[in-house]
Order: sequence, then structure tokens, then C-alpha cells
Amino acid sequence: MKTEIAKDIENAGYCIRYDAQCKKVLGHKIILAWIMRETVKEFANQTIEVIRQCVEKEPEISTVHVDPGQTNTNDKITGLATEDKVQNEGSVTFDIRFNAYVPQETQFVKLILNIEGQKDFYPGYPIITRGIYYGGRLLSSQNGIEFSNSNYGDIKKVYSIWICTEAPKYIGNAISTYDIHKTDIVGAIPDIPEHYDKLCVIIICLNENQKSENTFLNMMNTLLSPTLSIEKKKYILQSEYHIPMDNGLEEELNLMCNISEHVWEMASREGRKAGFKDGLETGTKTVISNLLKSGLLSEEQIISVSGISKDELKEIRLNMQN
Repeated sequence: MKTEIAKDIENAGYCIRYDAQCKKVLGHKIILAWIMRETVKEFANQTIEVIRQCVEKEPEISTVHVDPGQTNTNDKITGLATEDKVQNEGSVTFDIRFNAYVPQETQFVKLILNIEGQKDFYPGYPIITRGIYYGGRLLSSQNGIEFSNSNYGDIKKVYSIWICTEAPKYIGNAISTYDIHKTDIVGAIPDIPEHYDKLCVIIICLNENQKSENTFLNMMNTLLSPTLSIEKKKYILQSEYHIPMDNGLEEELNLMCNISEHVWEMASREGRKAGFKDGLETGTKTVISNLLKSGLLSEEQIISVSGISKDELKEIRLNMQN
């Protein structure tokens, strides 16, 4: 019987980079454990299995808003929120948000982590700047949840980890960390890192066409590859990286990801062959109509993945009704 991650990879096919499916695959605890061991210093010396067990409950995927005023609506102390909003961008949610507990000698140290998938390394703004904003929201949204009043010592450290799946050739496969450091200018104030080491942004760049000596980056390139066959991908993940693809869990019907990047590319190609009609490619219009009928994606998701405008989507819906 197949594990959930095996089913998700199989159902993803060539659409593994499609946003919703990418989040679901990355949200599996064993994949989170790989990411955390490589990027979260508190877990650097732990095994994958130990880290996996340190992830609290199930990660929240695309359910918590980023913006102020929406994050803490229904949460109390020890709760976890996942929503946020950016002005002029509509409602924005964290891709993946979860808690993890670092085992120490006398206690468990709680961390709050956010993982974001990003295709384009140049999306129109610096990724690191958006990562800092997300990290800041993870900190400020703890007010009334992790701490109250002036108990700032109870603030939990946050990580915002960004995975860029199509890094430019000149960057290739790389990992960079941006965090808070102390610098003495005059004299020396006692250094207590746990008092200020509260925010860390990490950018992971992947380039499948370039080889890396880093095992983690090679695993991620395999996991998120749009070119490897499904069976080869599962074989490599299991044989080389010991990520189990089957166990005694009951197989469940998975209807995710009925549309892939491959389908979009083919639709666009056929549309270009057929010519343009009303400013839209015929093939793309057909796919969008099918998506609207299926109800699998919201209008915001359709606009995001297709690149059409709200007015163009409205026109397609009106044509369907007529």
C-alpha cells in the first residue's frame, strides 16, 4: 500500500511544481524533516526520524492568512494562525506553517516555521524582503497566542524558508541564511543570543540542470523535478534518500492536481496555433472553462496559475453562461 507522499507524487506527475500540489508534497513531515535538518540550526545534528517526530500535529497548508487583523481571529494562547493579507494583493496565506519542538536537556524549545514555494527568482520584488515581512508577521502574530502584555521573553523564534525551484544558472543550487547578529560598536554588551536570535530567513535555490555535491539539494531537485518520470522519481527517493514510498497505510482516493503545467503548456501551444480570439489563446480559454466548471480551483487560483486578468476571467464565465 502506498504512503500519502507516494500517492501525491504519483498524482502530481508533471504538475509537481504546480502550486497546490507542491505545497502538499512539501508539507509531508519527512520532507519537512529533510528541509529542517539542512536549514534550521537547532536540528542540525538530529536524525530525520527524530526531527519528523518533533513536528507538531499536521502542518497547516494555505489556511493561515498573513495580514494583520485576520491571523489571530480564532486563536488563543498556544494556538496557531495561518492567514495574512497584503494591501492591494487580496488575501494572502502562508504556504506551509507549523510548530516544531527542539529537544534539549531540561525542556523543549518551540519554533514556528513557514515554508514557501517560489518558482521565479525575480518575481518583481526581492524574495528576501518578502521573507523578512513573513518572518515579521510570524513574530507579531504571536501577541495573544504565545505571549501577552509585555512578556516579550516568551516570543518564539521563527523561520521563513523560501524554496526557489527555477533558480537562474549563475546561482544554480544554493542555500543562504539571513538572521540577526550582534555587533559591538563601543564597548561590549553581554551577549545572550537567545534574547535576540528570533528571526531567520532562508532561501533555497534549486536548478535541476546543474549537479550539486549537496545531498539535500539533490534530493529536492529529484522531488520537484518536472522531467523525471513518476516511477523513477519514487525509486530514487526511496533507494537513494530512504524516503519510504509504501507501508501498511490504506490507500485513499486522491483527486488532486487534475491540471498540470504540462497541460497548460500544451493548451497554450495549441492556442497559439489556433490564433487569438478576444485577446485570449483558444486553448487556454478552454482549460480555464473546464476549471471553472470543475470547481477544483478558486477564481484567484485560476488567475494566479494562468496569468489572465479578472476581466478576462469574467468574460470567459459570461461566455460559458451564454
